[in-house]
Amino acid sequence: MYGIQKKRSGIILSKCIILSLAAALSAITLTGCYFFPKEEEVLAPPIKVPAEISYETIEVKRGNIQNVIRVTGNFVPVSQEDVYFTKADRLKGIYVKSGQEVKKGDLLAEFDTESLLTEIKQQEIALKRSQILYEEAKANYEIVGGSRTSLDLAELDVESNRLRLEKLRSDLQKARLLSPIDGKVVYIANVKEGDYVNAYQTIVRVADPTQLQLRYSGDRADLFRIGMDIEVEVSGRKYEAEIVMTPAEAPEDADAESKKSVLIEVYGLPEGIRMGEPANIVLTLEKKENVIVIPKLLINSFANRKFVNVLVDGVREERDIEVGIQTNTEVEVIKGLEEGELLIRR
Repeated sequence: MYGIQKKRSGIILSKCIILSLAAALSAITLTGCYFFPKEEEVLAPPIKVPAEISYETIEVKRGNIQNVIRVTGNFVPVSQEDVYFTKADRLKGIYVKSGQEVKKGDLLAEFDTESLLTEIKQQEIALKRSQILYEEAKANYEIVGGSRTSLDLAELDVESNRLRLEKLRSDLQKARLLSPIDGKVVYIANVKEGDYVNAYQTIVRVADPTQLQLRYSGDRADLFRIGMDIEVEVSGRKYEAEIVMTPAEAPEDADAESKKSVLIEVYGLPEGIRMGEPANIVLTLEKKENVIVIPKLLINSFANRKFVNVLVDGVREERDIEVGIQTNTEVEVIKGLEEGELLIRR
């Protein structure tokens, strides 16, 4: 009996030891887990909502557009005369200065005519002598029945001397340059006393300062055409004007300056406008009314393509366009846009 109880006590002791070891092991296990870091919970990424795109737009409208150029011209006389000798000789002198006012018939310049004046004086004597001889031959023929031949020869001598005197006087006129009009000297050749002057070389130019027109001779002269719209500004005031000559209409015998100049008639000019005074010229090259016009800065270009950005139902859309008249700030759109559409500025 005692043996059985002793055996049971050993079994119970063994179980207690086992339970104690299990409890200790469990405690050690739990204590070890305590020293490991706690694993963080992985969060899902936030959902990003795109910001709403806002565009600055302008409405496509119709309007007027014109392409103009602005240049400066100067007033020049309508009437001016070039004065020149018709034969070559040495110059005696020029008797006027640039800007000097002259009257018609005033002496402007002349050749050395001293020898010619002597010849004229001698020829006047020769003519008078031949006239005396003619009167004597005529009296002899009529009174005493002299020779008819002597009378005819005397008459021919008078005619010859008369023609000779006319020729010399004509030469004297050709050797002196007289002003053909009342006006102002606007040009004098660079020649001096004793210089040899060629025939038809302009020596003096006289202009009428009371009748003026506007002249432009810049690098845009070829753009002007008769009939184009043009406006002239003088001292801040605008005047109606008309193109009367372009390089295309210049006569073949015109001087080099005229062949590259535009002449403009200005209406209603006030008194006091002087030769050489400047004026602004506004020339309309082309214009249209009631067409689609948009700012030039909204047009994008790539190669030969031109396009704009249009807002359609809140979405940006590239739109190809065809353009017409263009200025520095505006463009006419021929094709690609309709009135009322919205263009995106940015």
